[in-house]
Amino acid sequence: MIFRIDNKKYPVLPYVGVGSSTAVLTSFLLLMFLMSLSSLQAQETGDWHLLDPELDGMLGVSSKRAYEYLADRKADTVIVAVLDNGADLKHEDMQGVYWVNKAEIPDNGIDDDANGYIDDIHGWNFLGNAEGENLKMETVGVTRLYAHLHQKFADKPRSEIPEVDQPAFDLYEEVRKEWQAKVKENRDDYDRSVRVIAAMDKAERVLKKRLKKKELTKENVEKLKSKNKDILHSKEFYLKMLKYKENQEKYEKYKENLEKSLRTRLNPNFENRQEIVGDDVDNLDDTKYGNGQVDARGPYHGTSVAGLVGALNNDFGIDGLAKHVKIMVLRMVPNGDERDKDVALAIRYAVENGATVINCSFAKKYGMHADFVHLATEEALEKEVLIIHGSGNYGTNNDSIPYHPEGRLMNGEMAPNWITVGASQAQDDEHLVASFSNYGRTSVDILVPGVQIQSLQPGDRYSNGSGTSISAPILAGVAAVLKSYFPHLTASQLKEVILESAYRPKTTQVIHPGLVKGGRGDSEAELVPLKDLFVTPGVANLYRAVLLVEEKYPSPPAFSDEHSTNPKDED
Repeated sequence: MIFRIDNKKYPVLPYVGVGSSTAVLTSFLLLMFLMSLSSLQAQETGDWHLLDPELDGMLGVSSKRAYEYLADRKADTVIVAVLDNGADLKHEDMQGVYWVNKAEIPDNGIDDDANGYIDDIHGWNFLGNAEGENLKMETVGVTRLYAHLHQKFADKPRSEIPEVDQPAFDLYEEVRKEWQAKVKENRDDYDRSVRVIAAMDKAERVLKKRLKKKELTKENVEKLKSKNKDILHSKEFYLKMLKYKENQEKYEKYKENLEKSLRTRLNPNFENRQEIVGDDVDNLDDTKYGNGQVDARGPYHGTSVAGLVGALNNDFGIDGLAKHVKIMVLRMVPNGDERDKDVALAIRYAVENGATVINCSFAKKYGMHADFVHLATEEALEKEVLIIHGSGNYGTNNDSIPYHPEGRLMNGEMAPNWITVGASQAQDDEHLVASFSNYGRTSVDILVPGVQIQSLQPGDRYSNGSGTSISAPILAGVAAVLKSYFPHLTASQLKEVILESAYRPKTTQVIHPGLVKGGRGDSEAELVPLKDLFVTPGVANLYRAVLLVEEKYPSPPAFSDEHSTNPKDED
């Protein structure tokens, strides 16, 4: 008898000299042990999202099982556009995976393919200019909206506001309070970090003087005896803060980032977009900006996202979801919040240059031009391009507090080619929904693994991470595999299949994300029905999606040889 665990075959060993009932029990215990070992190893290595709920006991997307089922099939190459902060083009686990615009001659300063973008070899960077300068810092959405509305409503009482402007005034009041709260929180954290660093420096000076040593150690400080209150206080504080001391460089960087945030991200008067990029952010027709430097400025986030979609399935690193994929890199997320115009033009670029799946691992509460993105989403729908979006990591309800982009069409209806995802954990229990994940009975479509999953970092590095930013590219990989093997599927059919084939967990009552009493992980956390949190109360599953496609949308008699449908793509 053979059991499959983690898509590997394990024989059930006979138990010699014991009765049949004991042999069955022994076989069962061996199976449980192997499943447990496989699950623990997957959690430790961060690839549990590839496993199968039934075969492996982990709420993964069953990609390994799906590939085993599809082993004798041919597949088309699919282009997935990653809209993010760029990607490391030299990463060892992504060589040959990035999309190449074959109609463009590198570095000749000419728009060879006449698509409006010069030297767009691997995609486009919407955060730079033709001289090679690139935007480093940006304001966040709440700061931008506050600055915009403040010009109109500053210091005016509601009684002086015309009735037609009162909804905008109410929005101003809401945004002003939120912006002020963020500034206060940031300033308080900065002031606290300054005090801690100063107190630590003082304690070190006192102890070094008392011990007459240039360097302190935990051992010599612990042995120090004195009746001087200042020395005793310094000793106590030093030992208490020793953990901080070991991470002093990170703490100093944290303080610097807080100070920088006050000067830039949260500063309504901070304006550098015009100086560096030079476009009109309120004009969607102003498209002559940016450059081809898609790997500019430490793209740690986009590299991670790209790796989850298509990292090489080899004997090192990680395995991406999609084996037959090219990653198009579109850089439009700065250190701050992305601009709606950049989001819209990045979607348009992806659609016009052959992408069939677009990943959006970003979200913000306030957008200035949602209509730009709605228009681009309609254009994607016309070309049958599916868009995957992370719901956000705030533990809030997207039904009542929407996070942009929302995935709507120009008429306000939800787009049939847009999937918004929440993040799930590995185990089928009340912790199934990640505590940070946004949710929404009508706005967040499905759960996708997004907790402690390994991906790439720039410089041939790897690390584990969590977030709906991770869930989105995992689903983008699922969609790419489906499109590879079933190229006849439309974007709407892809969405339908993914939602209908979701694995329905045995757990029906889960800890409410964002509403944990007494802190995350509290045993008295509120339990709510899973079906009240998501459009589809289940976890995306590639294997089940493949079976549903064969049942509902059978493919043409023969598959084409492996190729890209885009003439600009690599062979």
